[in-house]
Amino acid sequence: MSKKEQENTPVEGIVDGSEFVELKRDMQSAKLIAWLQYNQQQLIAAGVVLVLALVGSSLWQAQQQTQKEAAALMYIKATNNLDAAERFALLDAVIKEYPDSGYATLARLQKSAAQDVETRKVALQALIDHKGAPEFVWQARLDLASIYIAEGKVEKAKAMLDSRLGKHYEQARYAMLSNITDDVGEKEILIQKALDAESLDNDLKANLEAELAQLKASK
Repeated sequence: MSKKEQENTPVEGIVDGSEFVELKRDMQSAKLIAWLQYNQQQLIAAGVVLVLALVGSSLWQAQQQTQKEAAALMYIKATNNLDAAERFALLDAVIKEYPDSGYATLARLQKSAAQDVETRKVALQALIDHKGAPEFVWQARLDLASIYIAEGKVEKAKAMLDSRLGKHYEQARYAMLSNITDDVGEKEILIQKALDAESLDNDLKANLEAELAQLKASK
């Protein structure tokens, strides 16, 4: 055999390209299997934690849905009850058993319209303290201030009206503040602020304009 023929003859035992790729793949698989075996306990623990988390989340969501449905049923039962004492007892139960639900807020709103003034005051204060939807809090402040004004409790009324409210509630707030001040100059300023605020009550606006005109004419 010539030297050239010897050079072109494949050498036995040398790995060609396809065999090299397969060998590399086998080595990677072996490394992966070894890694899985080495970390088997940690992987099992992580899997158990994940399963428990998923199960816990599902149970929590199911519990929340069950509580929501129970609160809704109790609230509907209360509003359909014609007996005032029983209705308020059921509303109190909704507030006590499901304090963070939207139905507890609705129950407080129902009680804020009670005939008994003290019941209304407690319900309105609860709406303020619970800090639910801002609109509920703003209206509760106005309603409670109105009750205090009727009772002659000026300082308590001022405390309810001391903080700014939403833009649709500012006219009523300034109007109430103008009603409980004895200072004519301050009254004019408050009435003007009420007139400058966004108005949704044409009758209130007309009364404020008439009162302001009368104050200016009396000077």
